Amino acid sequence: MAHGVVRTDGMSGTDVRADLVSFKFYAGASDSVETAIDNGNVVKIGALLVGEREVYKATKFKKGTPLSELALVANPEVMHDEHKHNLSDFENEAGTEVRGYILRSGNVFSVTADALNAAAAIAVDNVVELADDETKLTVVSTATASTTTVGTIIAIEKTSRYTYYVIKIK
Repeated sequence: MAHGVVRTDGMSGTDVRADLVSFKFYAGASDSVETAIDNGNVVKIGALLVGEREVYKATKFKKGTPLSELALVANPEVMHDEHKHNLSDFENEAGTEVRGYILRSGNVFSVTADALNAAAAIAVDNVVELADDETKLTVVSTATASTTTVGTIIAIEKTSRYTYYVIKIK
């Protein structure tokens, strides 16, 4: 199974440390189980974990979650298994602290299709929005009522190994 790959070239957290956040991801019953998560996914940032100064509890988002409460999962890819060599082999393990980028208007990031939900082929000008109880962003041709629009696909870039969908945050 391939995992999501992310690029954070145009994210303000690259230069502004205040736009970075550390978290542990929780899912399952009552969001109480430490769970693995892919880079390129998006999480809802909650309260500080008990006994922590800088590590927050992150969970799945709901379709109406404000952008200011969301973070793009983008942890450095450190492979602990010598059989894994590709970025798409990397997964943030359950219980580990993960780095996230707070979503800010005008920022740009890129992800592979493994980090997105799409019912049809993804194209430039498609809308990127939230769905209920998810970590993957949803791509649609036109915005859906009563959900938070994250941004728009502004380009599709192919490298030798990956196809990236470039998203500009609204």
